[in-house]
Amino acid sequence: MARALTPTDYGLVGMLGFFIVIAQLMAEGGLSQAIIRKLNRTETDCSTAFWVNLAAATALYGLLCAGAPLISRFYGEPRLTALLRVLALAVVIQATLVVHRAVLTAELDFKTQAKSTLVGALVSGLTGLYMAYRGLGAWALVGLQLTNQLATGITLWIVSPWRPGLVFSRASFRNLFGFGSKLLMSNVVESIYQSIYTMTIGKVFSAYALGCYGNARQLGSISSENLTRIVQRAAYPLFCTIRSDREHLRTTIRSYMKLAAFFIFPLMLGLAALAEPLTIALIGHQWIYTARLLRILCLSFLLFPLNAINLMILEILGQGGAYLRLQLFNILCGLALLAAMLPLGLSAVCCGLFAASLAGYTAGATAGGGRIGLGFYRQVRAVFPIMLNSAVMAGIMYALRFIIHGEWAQIALGSLIGLTVYTGLSVAFQTDTCRMILRLVHRPDDTQETSRP
Repeated sequence: MARALTPTDYGLVGMLGFFIVIAQLMAEGGLSQAIIRKLNRTETDCSTAFWVNLAAATALYGLLCAGAPLISRFYGEPRLTALLRVLALAVVIQATLVVHRAVLTAELDFKTQAKSTLVGALVSGLTGLYMAYRGLGAWALVGLQLTNQLATGITLWIVSPWRPGLVFSRASFRNLFGFGSKLLMSNVVESIYQSIYTMTIGKVFSAYALGCYGNARQLGSISSENLTRIVQRAAYPLFCTIRSDREHLRTTIRSYMKLAAFFIFPLMLGLAALAEPLTIALIGHQWIYTARLLRILCLSFLLFPLNAINLMILEILGQGGAYLRLQLFNILCGLALLAAMLPLGLSAVCCGLFAASLAGYTAGATAGGGRIGLGFYRQVRAVFPIMLNSAVMAGIMYALRFIIHGEWAQIALGSLIGLTVYTGLSVAFQTDTCRMILRLVHRPDDTQETSRP
């Protein structure tokens, strides 16, 4: 799609991302996490959450449609009015899936969710490609997102046994929202902070710059954010069941941190080393500015899994107030760096994101991991050998670019040699982590094995 579309097409849809994400979070209301965390959840709890989510999403869709002209005037892009009014349907569709996913996650049923995700990806991918090559521009991206939600939703309703009942309980809503509201505030504040970068880039620079930034962020997040979410979905219900045993919880979380770092650190540093040949080979020379931004953003995504696990510790322990304070610290730090870097250009803004991720990780490890005896220094000591192995691998991959000619050759040989180097270093110096991975491969259902480092 990126070959058929322009950075400006991506930038137009990216300008609307803030409003869609905030509406989806507000419609969800933090109720899904409350359902997962509640060990004695009932059908009344789930049905109440479903109807609240759907009603809130419908109301928010109306607000987005009414406010679309104002948003268009803010950006000076009249095309955004129609785009937003159609794209906002994703908020309503998403609301019909939230509780289904929460119930399946609480039951550790990830296979069913994977089926719906795969169908959504295939259907939306084909739809987006068809629309892009028909010359529909930004509308192809809108079609991609809507068909993804719709196909995923239909499949999830077919394969999932849960159905909402015609019940609503105020007591149930108060109980769920009591915990979920704190997460809602934190998530909304965090999303506003993340979207301020998008809004600022679109307003101060251009739709082209925003399109390049958005694609660089997307390429980086494929490895870091998506793999982190997989770990979170698998780990969160498990951590909730052992939260009363602090020693067991600390050992298990340490193992999960090492496991996440073992895969994500080399992926992100390897992606940074091959940013230019990957960008040119995958989406063309017109996106070369994306490669420069991607290399910097990969460094900021490096600590994403550890930050996410530290925040998850606070969720598990029911420390909603501390969770919110940590998010506020991250936001204030990020905004200060944004203001400082903005006059220096978009590359400097991306450097500011990396600095903000470092500060956020330091605070998160202290506030989250510190509560279970797994503070900043213990976390760094656990993952530093993995970081060192990944850095050596990435340095070799980057150096090979000056010897090997041709983008695909650089990608293929660089990846092969990098994988060989990283595997060798890991077997030599990270034997405990390798043994843990082998145990998971041989006995994938034995989740308790991860509690042994």
